[in-house]
Amino acid sequence: MTIFQDKKERQSQVSMDSFADVYDTSSEPMTKEELENERAVEKKLVRLLDYRLLVWAFFGYFANGLDRNNMPNAHTSGMPEDLNLTDDQYNWSVTLFFVGYVILQIPCNAIITRVKPSIMLPGIMFIWGAIVCFMSLVKDYRGLYGLRVCLGFSEAAFYPGIVYLLGSWYTKKELGARTCVFVAGSQISGAFSGLISAAISTTLDGHNGMRGWKWLFIIEGIIAVFVSIFGFFLLPDLPGNTKFIQGELREVALKRLHREGRKTAATGLNWVTFRNLFGSPYILIYIILFSAMQLAMGILQQFPIILKSMGYETAFANYMQAPVWLFAGVVIIVQGYLSDYKGARVWHIVAGGAWTLVWYIILVAVNGGNVSTPLLFVCVFMATPILGISPIMMTWVNEFYASDVETRALAIAMVNSIGNLAPNFANVKVWHDADAPSYRLGKVTTMAVIAAMVVLSIVMYYMQRMGWMLPKAAQKIETESTVSQKAEV
Repeated sequence: MTIFQDKKERQSQVSMDSFADVYDTSSEPMTKEELENERAVEKKLVRLLDYRLLVWAFFGYFANGLDRNNMPNAHTSGMPEDLNLTDDQYNWSVTLFFVGYVILQIPCNAIITRVKPSIMLPGIMFIWGAIVCFMSLVKDYRGLYGLRVCLGFSEAAFYPGIVYLLGSWYTKKELGARTCVFVAGSQISGAFSGLISAAISTTLDGHNGMRGWKWLFIIEGIIAVFVSIFGFFLLPDLPGNTKFIQGELREVALKRLHREGRKTAATGLNWVTFRNLFGSPYILIYIILFSAMQLAMGILQQFPIILKSMGYETAFANYMQAPVWLFAGVVIIVQGYLSDYKGARVWHIVAGGAWTLVWYIILVAVNGGNVSTPLLFVCVFMATPILGISPIMMTWVNEFYASDVETRALAIAMVNSIGNLAPNFANVKVWHDADAPSYRLGKVTTMAVIAAMVVLSIVMYYMQRMGWMLPKAAQKIETESTVSQKAEV
């Protein structure tokens, strides 16, 4: 029985764990024709993934960015006045999102190794789009708090789920750029969020008796629902069970991941998973680095509030987000391609952090933090590389824990969820609305955490280079069915 006989039947039987045994090419070198054919198939595979997985992920995170980060736009469109929100109540409504986000994110990424991502990810997007629409109905801060927590619950699985799915298909030379393209969707959504908010404030505010912030929630929620529907038809699952990737495409998809030592089959939670996560300091360091990076985004997140507190009109404050986030999207994609081309992710994190630190120092040193409008714009634009650190860091996590599927899924979720939690609670006081427009405490705090992030990144890189307590691969316990499948082959 050759490896090309009864292909469809064998693909349904052979587990992904036995792939290395079944499709072992090490014993017989490939001919030139076979090599050229494999390269052509691989090119077709990557193109197919880009058109389906990457494009949908980009627009999905675009919708995610609209719905997660629309609170500053709602703030400038009359929500605090209509709901009688104090500064603390507004800040808590922003922060409570991350309570739900953190609680469910780790369990969800454990589940995604057992279910079909093509059902789970579009499904949760549909739910959060509906929740955002319902936010237009709240009457006070209590209702806002409740729906923000529910929004966190529903969005919990999306970002780590997509990062996990990208890492399940793309190789190291492809993963950084694709992760950055995916994340750029959220940054570009920041541009459109400002444009949408500004357009609503000038055209729909008061229409049918509803204020602009209500229309903002309705329109941006509907966008998420619309995008989610396409995901059910476009998204792949995993390399071993995607219906529209079979035959040679499936063989090549599995082969190229196994060449990098990457596991593609779930083994179940076991002591190796917990040893990888909790038996070394790496996961804690990744969480600290990610937290520092999230806190360093403060000046970009508060930009419209700064402009409004400096005396500019609401429409102008919202419109001015557009060029910043569009520029940020381009910067992030460039950073991703450079990280793939140049290799070690750590130096791109260090470079982005050091560059951003310089501009925060300027924001603090000049005129006690009360900088002029031109200098503010320059510093905000120049601080955008801090955003590109996020996908590069998650790519680093994806690659570092590639030896075990469960470890990788849980590590991604832990870094993203816990790494988001501390900064967003800190932002309640560190970036307090009452401190606008100078936000001196926020800027000084950010300077300190960026410096710590740069140093800690370098330390961890050399720990990994020395091979100290690196993750191990888990061994799948073979069942009778698995053994029989191998015997049949």
